[in-house]
Order: sequence, then structure tokens, then C-alpha cells
Amino acid sequence: MISVPLPLFLTGCAALVLALVLSRGWLSQNAKLFFAALTCLIMVETVLVALRFAYQMEGVLVLQRLLPFWLGPLLYLGFVALSDRADVLRRWAMYHLGLAAILTALVAAIPPLRIALDLMIGLSYAAYVIFLMQLWRGGPDRLSQLAVVHIPKMRRLMILGAGLLALTCVMDTVIAVDFARNAGKNVSGLLSIGSLVLIVVFAGAAVWVAKAPNDTVATSTGLENQSSEVVAQAAAFLEESRLFTDPDLSLTRLARRIGVTDRVLSSSVNRQTGSNVSQFINGFRVTEAAALLKTTKDPISAIGEAAGFLTRSNFYAEFQRVYGKSPGTYRKGS
Repeated sequence: MISVPLPLFLTGCAALVLALVLSRGWLSQNAKLFFAALTCLIMVETVLVALRFAYQMEGVLVLQRLLPFWLGPLLYLGFVALSDRADVLRRWAMYHLGLAAILTALVAAIPPLRIALDLMIGLSYAAYVIFLMQLWRGGPDRLSQLAVVHIPKMRRLMILGAGLLALTCVMDTVIAVDFARNAGKNVSGLLSIGSLVLIVVFAGAAVWVAKAPNDTVATSTGLENQSSEVVAQAAAFLEESRLFTDPDLSLTRLARRIGVTDRVLSSSVNRQTGSNVSQFINGFRVTEAAALLKTTKDPISAIGEAAGFLTRSNFYAEFQRVYGKSPGTYRKGS
């Protein structure tokens, strides 16, 4: 009877997660890229672990021990791609993946450094646990590239990811100690326990993600209709709530209030109006200011503030853009 090493079952679970990640329409393309790379890395790593410990192929040792440098960065960047820091994702990816590449190259090129490899990988895991928890502590609004319905699930998955990094760090440490004290006599049992735990977690995560409602890919006509609906919803909300009078109103805050992602709101406004969200909100403020200029004798600066403008210069610039004249000239002509 053919015996299949447990790490290869974990490879299959990772492949299932990969398929789910690629099929989720509600994940941004950048998030899919990093999560897909992460699951592919896990698949390669688990195959190498099986080859090394189940089939005694020690030739894969160096590669198998270097790949963990990439686990933390890819997991973290996947969540950053869903956050309010998505605009700096490229720069952050260069930093985090660049550091992983440097550490990988140094340890591969300088064998004496491998003595401290377990410590270096452990510190990497610990650092990314901290980074993930910092992102999580920012609250639901940090995941601004997700629709509201998906945020609770992804926040739980973020905690799960941080927990898995911590668990992997502990397992690696225990295995390293066993090699040092017992020449690795207990490694097979430890790997079996670790693999079973990870299989259960990955299978559970796959089922969890699969249950999330998936967004369909919109056609050009559907996309246009969706954009129109989003803009109409945003406009109705602003008129009813008068939230535009709050100078701190942001893209993320408005998107949250109407239940869409930053990306959907921004692209919809741009597609329907040809302007950005800031100009879209300022349009309501200008309309409010114009009404106040006609119906009150309040100072112009006070009117701009009441309408939601943070600065006098911004008020004048936006009023000029919309009406083609300054607030003072508009008032005199009314």
C-alpha cells in the first residue's frame, strides 16, 4: 500500500486555497497576486519537506530552509493590498520582498550564516506577526479595499494568519532544539503533529472562504449600470445625511457608509462624472454655499466653513471651478 506523507496532504489543501483565492471576485488583483504567491510557496515548501523527511532527499535542504523568509512578507502584503495603504503597496513590496531576497541570497551564498538561520527565520515570523496585528488593530476601516460584507471574515483570517506564523515559529524552534539535543529523533512525530494542525486550519479556511458570497465579473454594460447606481446612492446619502458639511469626510468614510469599497466608489464617480471623489463631495458643498450666499448675510468665510470646506482657498477654488466666478461676485449678482 502506498503511503502518502502528511505534508503532501497539506500541499493539496494549499492548492484548494489557491483555487479559491483566484476565483474570488471581491479580492483586488494585487491581493490575489500576493495570496496566490503565498499559497504556491506553501505548496513548494510542503513538497520539499516531504522529500527531505519522508524520502531522505537531503539535497533539498538549503532551498527548503530558505523559503520561509518569504512567508511573512507575502501574507502581510496580501492584507496591505486590501487596506487603506494600497496606494503605497508597490513601495512596501519593494522593501519587504527586497529584504527577503537579500536574506535569502546572503544565507545561500555564505554557508556560515546558516548557523543562525533558525533565529533569523524566527525573528522574521515574529516581526510579521506584529505587523499583521498592527494592521488588525487599525479596525475595520483599515480594509478599505473590501466591501463591508467581506471585512469581518478577512479580519478573522488576518488573525488566523498571524496565529499560523506564530505556530510555525514555535514548531520550527522545537524541531531545531530536537536536532540539537536528540539528533532529530523526534522530528517525524513533530512534523506529523504540525502537518495535521495545518491541514485542519487550511481546510477550515478553504471552507470559510468558499462560503463567502462571490462577486461576478461585470460586463461593460453591467459595470456602467453599477457605477450609475453607486453614484446615485452616494449622492442620495450625501443629500439626506448632509455629511458633506463635515470637513473630515473622506473617500473611505463615504464608501463605508454606502457599503462599497474605496476602489468601487472612486472608479464609479470617475466614470460617471469625470471627476474624483473629493471634487464630487465638494460639488455638494458648493451648492450648499451658493444657497447660503443667496439666503443669508453671513460672512463668506463663515459660509465656506458651514458648507464643509476646511480652508478659504479651497472654498474659493472649488466655487470658481463650478460657477466660474468667486463667491463674492456670485452673491452680488444674485
